[in-house]
Amino acid sequence: MRFLSSVQPALAALLLIAPAAVAAAQPLVVEPYRSPATQGSPPWPQCRGCDLRGADLSGLLLNGLDLREADLRGADLRGSNLEGADLSGADLRGALLQQSWLSNADLSDVDLRQANLRDAVLIQALTPGVQLEGAVLIGADFTGSDLMIGGEEAGPDPLPPLRP
Repeated sequence: MRFLSSVQPALAALLLIAPAAVAAAQPLVVEPYRSPATQGSPPWPQCRGCDLRGADLSGLLLNGLDLREADLRGADLRGSNLEGADLSGADLRGALLQQSWLSNADLSDVDLRQANLRDAVLIQALTPGVQLEGAVLIGADFTGSDLMIGGEEAGPDPLPPLRP
């Protein structure tokens, strides 16, 4: 009985402190989509060959970043600024790139199969060897890029129908 009475004040104090501690330990919840490039830059200057599968990089300033050969399968890059980034050889299968800015980016040999590039801006992007099978390209702007679809240069106009 004496033990129980000596523990009660400590237990009462713990019960008063615990909810505040638990609340402080909760992770910060951020909305999954933000307007283009509102979150600042990543803490790393380059990420060549990085494994970023499924990472939430939406709304980040990633311009000029070295992402060569990075694994970005299923990554969320919606609204991100990747202007001038080097993504050559990167795997972006199934990545979310809606409304992202990829102007002057190097997309040489990038795998964008099943990626969503709706309303993305890819002005003057380098695209030799890019794989786009199953990718969503509605509203994407390839003006000045070297992308050829169906033997025609892609641009801001609707993409030409693929010939069998």
